[in-house]
Amino acid sequence: MKDPDRLAELGDDWCDLSEGSDLTEECDRDHAALSRELRIEVHPDHPFFGAALEVIAHRWSNDDVLCRHLDTPARYSILHLTWSKREEIGSCPTIDADGEWPHIVAYEDGVDAALNEAEALEQDGRRAPMGPAGTASRPITVEAVHAWPEHSAVPHGSCGRG
Repeated sequence: MKDPDRLAELGDDWCDLSEGSDLTEECDRDHAALSRELRIEVHPDHPFFGAALEVIAHRWSNDDVLCRHLDTPARYSILHLTWSKREEIGSCPTIDADGEWPHIVAYEDGVDAALNEAEALEQDGRRAPMGPAGTASRPITVEAVHAWPEHSAVPHGSCGRG
């Protein structure tokens, strides 16, 4: 990512992997393993099979990775890895957001709004709180953003998310 401050627009749930970023002591992830796992999981029927993707960040709270498309530098995608360590099938790894930077920010704003709403419902007793592992009592749903024209019909799937 050419502008490291840009990642700050997504909030503090992302660890920056872009060139020149400072690795932080809080991050215990093997950053090289993220790119390897993405290459393993994207199968011949996946919309991004053969695409040149650079993992530029990962989410602290789950297995999402933020990628930049090297052949189309204005394009970014958020994918959810399964860590199966094998080629996936169907719609896995899921593409949660795909578009230009404003689309990625809009998706993240939706994630933040859903989490804030869930927290408010928990505080007033209308929703069971998250468990010790961070697993929600009921799924929190956020609408995927697919703004890139050739992939407007990217299949949605859960890939066994908890």
